[in-house]
Amino acid sequence: MTPTVFFLILASVLLHAGWHFLSKQQRGGMAFFLLISFGSFAITLPFTLCSGVDFSLLPAKFWMYVMLGGLCGVICNSALSFGYRIADVSLVYPMARALPVLLTAFITELLYFVFGYGAPLGIGGIVSMVVVFAGCLIMPLKDFRSITPQHYLKNKAMPWIILAALGTTGYTVFDKIGLDLLLRHGGAKNVILGSCAYSTMREIFLFSFLFSAVLLIPHERAGLKKDLPKQWPGYISGFFAAAAYILVLLAMHMVENVSYIQAFRQMSLPVGVFLGVFFLKEKAGVPKITGLRLIVAGLAAAAFWK
Repeated sequence: MTPTVFFLILASVLLHAGWHFLSKQQRGGMAFFLLISFGSFAITLPFTLCSGVDFSLLPAKFWMYVMLGGLCGVICNSALSFGYRIADVSLVYPMARALPVLLTAFITELLYFVFGYGAPLGIGGIVSMVVVFAGCLIMPLKDFRSITPQHYLKNKAMPWIILAALGTTGYTVFDKIGLDLLLRHGGAKNVILGSCAYSTMREIFLFSFLFSAVLLIPHERAGLKKDLPKQWPGYISGFFAAAAYILVLLAMHMVENVSYIQAFRQMSLPVGVFLGVFFLKEKAGVPKITGLRLIVAGLAAAAFWK
């Protein structure tokens, strides 16, 4: 991984942790995530109009991937919104980030060996992913005696955590493929504007799916009417989310295996824990510190052990 990719991901995770913190602070539901999506769309649209992308040149499969990426984004955001209502952000966030590390690695290896897409991880990459995964799982524990399957399975937020993880894995893989297609066939002036164009198209699908879901759920519909005029944190979060994901898209374009991007996005966990502990007064303990150390060790292994 090049220094450029590393610093792109570092900047993105700071923004990513920031908008998740705002979501938890506002006890954001699906309506709040809808405002985030609208804010993201509004920020990227001007750049898309200047990108030079001719969407008529894009193959049909591009639209399939961008639609699936948007749908997976809705699944992730909706699951997180429900998870944040019943558990601490320092519990939901690390676990929702842990599973995609291994799931993305598995899918990218499958894509390489079956379809020849991308590049293999290698032994060092696989070991580093497992270490990062272990660190993410340990972080939410109150003590080390809780390292049992029952501890995780009895957690009320676990169904939402698993759903968020599946959504995260899905949009990571689909967006990587979709962005590659746009940059290859769309005629973008440069990678940055091409990434903005992809983000805009993705938000159109994400917003459409999320808006439909909000309309179907009475309390979310009521929340949208209440929040729309005054929820400035939602619009600020939209700016953070758009900037963060454009940086991620740029980094995706610079690597052959998107699993490394997924792993290095876990740098947001220390930031998320810091925000949760110092601003939301959530508890920290030895397992959290141990988990963070494992994450750092795993990321170091991913960077230097090939």
